[in-house]
Amino acid sequence: MISKMNIDLPCHGVDCGFGESGGELGCTDGGSCFEARMLEASESKFHDPTLVEATRKINDILASLPKDPQGRQLSFLHTNLGTMLAWVRHDMDVPDSAIKADSPNDRIIESLGLINPPYRA
Repeated sequence: MISKMNIDLPCHGVDCGFGESGGELGCTDGGSCFEARMLEASESKFHDPTLVEATRKINDILASLPKDPQGRQLSFLHTNLGTMLAWVRHDMDVPDSAIKADSPNDRIIESLGLINPPYRA
C-alpha cells in the first residue's frame, strides 16, 4: 500500500501525488498533487499586469470555495493530459494498483472522468 496518511500540511507536489481507487482520490508519493493555490509573483516581463490580476482572481475564487465537509484538500492534479481540480483525501491507504499520474493516459481519462482530453495516446 502506498500511503501518505495523516498529513496535516497541504500538498505541495514535491512529495505528494495522487492515486485513484474505488472512486476516491488519496495522497501518495509523487509530485503530481499540489495545494490548489496559484503562486503570486511580482510584475515582470513574463508575468505582466494581466497575469498578476488573473492570479489574484483565481486565488480569490479558490479561497471562496467552502471547506470540504469530509476533510479532503482542494488540490490541483497534474497529469500528462493537463491539470484539474479535485478533492484529495489524506486519510486513506492508496493501493499500489491505484491510477496515478504516471498511469497510461487512457486509464487516467477513465479514472478521473476527463471530458474531451487533448489526446488519448
